[in-house]
Amino acid sequence: MPTLNARHLNNVWRRHMVTLPVGSPATSDSFVSLDQVRHTDFYGEILEPWDIGHGAFFVIDDTPKFHVLLNICRSTTRGPFTSTELEASQELLPHLRRAMQLRLLLERSREQEKLALEALDQLAAGVLILDSQARVLFANMVAQEIAAARDVLVLTDRTVRCRQREQSDVLRRLVGSAIAGGPGGSLLLSAPSRRLPVSAFVTPLVGTLAMSLAAQGPQGAAAVFLSDPERQAVTLTEHLQALYKLSPTEARVAWLIVRSQSISDAAKSLGLAPETVRTHLKHIYAKTGVNRQSALAYLLGAAAVARVPQAPSPVRVMVLS
Repeated sequence: MPTLNARHLNNVWRRHMVTLPVGSPATSDSFVSLDQVRHTDFYGEILEPWDIGHGAFFVIDDTPKFHVLLNICRSTTRGPFTSTELEASQELLPHLRRAMQLRLLLERSREQEKLALEALDQLAAGVLILDSQARVLFANMVAQEIAAARDVLVLTDRTVRCRQREQSDVLRRLVGSAIAGGPGGSLLLSAPSRRLPVSAFVTPLVGTLAMSLAAQGPQGAAAVFLSDPERQAVTLTEHLQALYKLSPTEARVAWLIVRSQSISDAAKSLGLAPETVRTHLKHIYAKTGVNRQSALAYLLGAAAVARVPQAPSPVRVMVLS
């Protein structure tokens, strides 16, 4: 096959095969005799080593993206294919055509599934898709990063558990309830090392993607959305710089003010004078087009949906196989 692909794709047989209409079989001998083929490199390097002398050609399907050909070969001792043999093939061709069409549909479905998972991987929130046993069917990049810290969640052996046992029990109950048709629910994942807990919201999943992911195990799936305020702050400030041309300090001031910190508290957190923070806040309002803290909070909430776009990299997803 490597030799065929490298040197003989445009061989004397194929040049005739591609001219055939769909569903009209033909034999190699009807285009070119075996004696003529024997004088080609195609025969010496491809056909002769496998004792191939005759072929029957079929065009299974012809679409803008694919030209599907079938070539049945046999030895020189068997002789050319007969018209009776070609006629018998007509019963098989419609089934082959439908099989190819089904394959294309399945490939398109897999491509759509891949795109959906890639989209989840770009969210600023962590996303876990779990089955009824809390097995991980999918974990997006942020969920893997949260778990990598190992302070509130742990992903091991394709299962997820909370660092605190009582939180794991609650998570399992919420996932089981969501898969059984319940509404799901929410919980806070805290740790002594954290200033702010990670919030987890569990919701049932239905549809083709959920069924596809859960096909290898117990039926049903639930999504767990993870919001990490400490991680969100980094993503959000990057978005504010990109969207509104805020400076790094301005973006940090905006985040602290929206978190209901006073100007004096924000100044203390940043090590700045209160008047400097007020000046930054004026610049923030001018650049964002708002003049109230509540309106600024709405802008920040909308800006934190996705991760900051970066250079393309291989998709890193955890999918149960």
